[in-house]
Amino acid sequence: MTPLACRGVAVLLCAAATTAQNFRELTTVRTPTNPYASVFEVEAGGVGTKAIEENPATGLRDDISWDGHLYYSNAAFGSRRGKLDAYVGRDGLFASYLDKKLIGADTDTRIELRGRPWVFYRDGAYDGSKFGARGLFDGADYEAYLGFGKDSGQGLYVDLGPYYKRLSFDRSRLTRSSPPELAYTIPEDFAAYGGRLYIEQNAVQLDRRSGMPRDGFLLTLVGEREWNNSKSTFGLATTRNELPDAVYRANGRIEWYVPATDSMTWEIFAEGGMADRRDRLVAMDGSRALGNQWADAQLRLRIQLGNSWTLSPYVQGQFSRLPGDSRLNSQKKFFLGGGVESYLHFNEVFSLHGYYSFLNNESRESIRVDEDVHGQHMFYLGVVIRFTGRR
Repeated sequence: MTPLACRGVAVLLCAAATTAQNFRELTTVRTPTNPYASVFEVEAGGVGTKAIEENPATGLRDDISWDGHLYYSNAAFGSRRGKLDAYVGRDGLFASYLDKKLIGADTDTRIELRGRPWVFYRDGAYDGSKFGARGLFDGADYEAYLGFGKDSGQGLYVDLGPYYKRLSFDRSRLTRSSPPELAYTIPEDFAAYGGRLYIEQNAVQLDRRSGMPRDGFLLTLVGEREWNNSKSTFGLATTRNELPDAVYRANGRIEWYVPATDSMTWEIFAEGGMADRRDRLVAMDGSRALGNQWADAQLRLRIQLGNSWTLSPYVQGQFSRLPGDSRLNSQKKFFLGGGVESYLHFNEVFSLHGYYSFLNNESRESIRVDEDVHGQHMFYLGVVIRFTGRR
């Protein structure tokens, strides 16, 4: 292979690291590091889960389902040369348009539409390593956000704006309906609105040869104030709850890269959040660690094997604080695990993507969209098709 061809294959590693997206990252990060002017990515594969001890009544069981996403990004879209992003995946739907000329050359105008058609809520508590469910039910939420962003210099970016969203809820086959003392009442649909502030520091440096993140960090902090028109109560007959009229929330995300050798890079990926202890629906969201306070961190070692293969073993830690009926009986839990993720690139278009992970938490994200199915072990294998336009 010629030196030029080797360099071209090496740049593929950058595509795997910087264009592989998920819903939570897209809705949080304001200034992602992307070396391409445009990207169209299709990923499809199979995802599975295996429980240490199956309990179908709470969704804890062995199963295999589909997974994947469609992702499109264009940094010079249309006659106004705005930035367009669109994503469709098992974890959510997202579309964003960024215009740098509507207000002025120094202010970005951002219009975002996002939705999660498949949300699984888990109301319960842990007994040792066992998660005891009081109530399990389904939901969906859709949101529109109008943001105004400004680069304050030295990689610091601030984005502020209002949002409006609708939330709906449904019973599932896992929702208890009898006996009467154990029957679970789900929330009624409601609307919410508020304001959100993003503060982001992007100091990521890309490797000149491979184009992959090599050094530096990307830190995003998000704060919001939300009001809602919910008037219903939900829960068991003995522990009924009602949402407060207004709440504060805060969450954050960091990715940090530290070079080890020419072919190895340490990666720290962490995210977390905190909310009012009365904000109980947020605490029941099964797409992440449960609780009104939560954190999830991975320490990874990205190993570049030749020009077409990356292998990233990692260890993982998770913290979950579940609100109780009073400030005295909230519950703190810590979970440990690990796994490995890998990309194998065949050419500039086709790649294989796979991972295996274990976390000793019975409440992991669901692998299905039609019902809540999860387990401590998760594994995935899929094909990535990617078309890019160079800057």
